[in-house]
Amino acid sequence: MTEDHVKRQGSSWVELARELKKRTIEPLAHVSFVIYFVVAVIVIGGIGFWIELYAYLLFATPPAGQADPVSALRTAIITFFPALTGSACLQLVWAESHQKSLRAFGILFLCLMTVMALAISPNAVGNRSALVVGFVASIAALWTWWIANARQKDLLDIDPDAPLGGKQDASLSGDLDGFSI
Repeated sequence: MTEDHVKRQGSSWVELARELKKRTIEPLAHVSFVIYFVVAVIVIGGIGFWIELYAYLLFATPPAGQADPVSALRTAIITFFPALTGSACLQLVWAESHQKSLRAFGILFLCLMTVMALAISPNAVGNRSALVVGFVASIAALWTWWIANARQKDLLDIDPDAPLGGKQDASLSGDLDGFSI
């Protein structure tokens, strides 16, 4: 590849960063997207974590026989972020047919999050440090879902690909009378 060709094409790193930034910001303008994200992904998707957090806050002292009251929270967070990351990254890989760099990003991110999940698996680190790492990983997983679904037309208030100019099913004006080939 010539140097001139690379200058015209631009760096795929820059294009990837630009696309990630655009996918991070644009969905904020769509009420339906944000509400779906909060209700379906954070509240319902994280229900296991919310139940364990409620139990932890309600029972300040651990139940008899439980060594650490944070262990259930740890289990909930360890199961939340890998599942969300896996589904979002695989969606990026399968849905992005034109942006290879975004697909590669999805694969890399999935590998990194898998390593992180294994790093905080039981007996690898203490419960409290696992919660901190799991919380950071959960934020990253939520962001990954966000960018993977940023172009999901069902979640956007306005279809960005829809033509402007009125009804699509209206008949066209004019006729072909007097036209010959």
